[in-house]
Amino acid sequence: MTSSGIELNRAETDAEEGDINDVFEDIFLTEERIIGEHFDQGLADGRLEESVQEAEDYGFKKGAEIGREIGFYTSIVNEIASQPETTSNEKAHSILQEILTALEKYPHTNDPNIDLLHNLQQIRNKFRRLCALLKVPFKYTQTNDLSF
Repeated sequence: MTSSGIELNRAETDAEEGDINDVFEDIFLTEERIIGEHFDQGLADGRLEESVQEAEDYGFKKGAEIGREIGFYTSIVNEIASQPETTSNEKAHSILQEILTALEKYPHTNDPNIDLLHNLQQIRNKFRRLCALLKVPFKYTQTNDLSF
């Protein structure tokens, strides 16, 4: 084989390898391409008026659920605090003060820098500890009025 024939075969091999590499690269990048396309589509859909209204309704309903739960804890804890046996129990009084402080500090507006659900979970845990310590059978039962 002549040197021009070897160079021609090498050029064909390089072209085939380039094609195969392109195919593998397309396969490899398919997931990223699909994610990008669907992200753009989701962003466009999210900016539609009905999507904004749906998000507002969802946020309002979730906020109402959280508000109802905070109201439950506030009313029960205030009633427990007014009982004379609670003030005589130092540990219960300490937990009670922690709960009252957490309830007072719980934000009334949405602040992106505050993890509302984490704070709510801390209140729940303290409330459970207080109820277990005092052997009080109060438990917040969430109603399933909402369905999505």
